[in-house]
Parts: sequence; structure tokens; C-alpha cells
Amino acid sequence: MHLNTFVERMRGYDFDQDKEHIIEDLQHLARHRTLLSEHLCSTIKKDGFSTRNSLYGPYGYVLHHEALFSLRLGIWSPIRSADESGSIMYGVNHSHDVEIYAVGYCGDGYTTIIRDILEPGPLRAGIKPSLGEARSMKLAPGQVLHMAPFYQIHRQLPPDQLSASLSLVIHRPPTTSLEHAWCFDENYIPTCPGTATQETAFLENALSLLHRG
Repeated sequence: MHLNTFVERMRGYDFDQDKEHIIEDLQHLARHRTLLSEHLCSTIKKDGFSTRNSLYGPYGYVLHHEALFSLRLGIWSPIRSADESGSIMYGVNHSHDVEIYAVGYCGDGYTTIIRDILEPGPLRAGIKPSLGEARSMKLAPGQVLHMAPFYQIHRQLPPDQLSASLSLVIHRPPTTSLEHAWCFDENYIPTCPGTATQETAFLENALSLLHRG
């Protein structure tokens, strides 16, 4: 399946009722082996070598973005030394404020550890919520992980081989102004709202310096 076909099909789906179709289409898209090269060629033709509209974090590419959803290709590197352990946000418990469907694209894939937050309502820093049992999944090629916003905590563990994944991100508005994505410590205690805020600020500053030069 080509990217344009995938986008058109997503525009026609009900994101609440058509989850099985969304998963099937994402799996079909993940069989398209030249997604990244096509995206890079298109971006260079449109924007030159500017990265402002094509990167998501230091290791991800935005293949498509619009109001209702976006599609990202993420790169996941193995960790060979202690110096590399901080290069990607591995091992950090966090939640998201968006709904995500992720499919393994290439490599052996990272492992995700997930726990559900069982109690509704806003979280508070320092107060551990009631949680379900931990479960794990390795995002090998073709495997799909679905994560709901706000109430699923997860962390990624590095793959053994250089890997990539595709992520369909559904941009749902929050039902209340009190719902936030959170970072959690190793004991699942909420520490601060927001995910990877320091990493995002560092990347944006680095890109601004690059564009100046």
C-alpha cells in the first residue's frame, strides 16, 4: 500500500468503530519498503534540506500530518554501551495524550512494557495510581501495538538490531482540561506532566542553531 492510499483510507474511517480496518491498513503500509526514501526525496524537492517540517524528535520522521491524524516513522537503535543509554528515551515510564497505533517496520523491534491506569480522573504528582498487571510486547515487523491516551503507562526497551516502526497518531481533543500525559519514576509514581519535555527543548534549540548557521 502506498502512503497516499493509506491517508485517503484513514480519512474515511471512524476512529472509534473501524479499529480493525486501521490495524490491517497499517500492516499493509508497513510492507512498503521505500517509505522513508520516498519521503526524503519529496521533502528535499519541497523544502530543500530544511528539517523543520519533517522531523519528530531526533530519531523520527513525520511522513504525514493533518488535523485528525499523523504518521511517523521512528528509528530505534540498540544500546551497545553505557554512553549510548541516554541517546533514546529507553526505560522511562510515561503516558501519551494521543491515541497511537504502532507497527514494526524493520529490524527485530523494541520491547514495550505496558500497565493500565485503573482509576479515572486526573493524576497528581507523587501519588501512585491503581495499576493493572504489566504486560510486554516486542514490536517485530507486522506486529501492531495500540495505546489509548492518558491511561496507559509504558516504557520501551532497546532492540537487538537497528529497527524502525510506523506510528499512526490520532489527535483527539482531551475530554477535560485536567487530562495530561505524564512521566513516571521506576515505581510508577507520577513525577511531572508532559513527555520528554527536556529532550524536545534540546532538539528545538539545536535545530534553531543549525538554521542560523
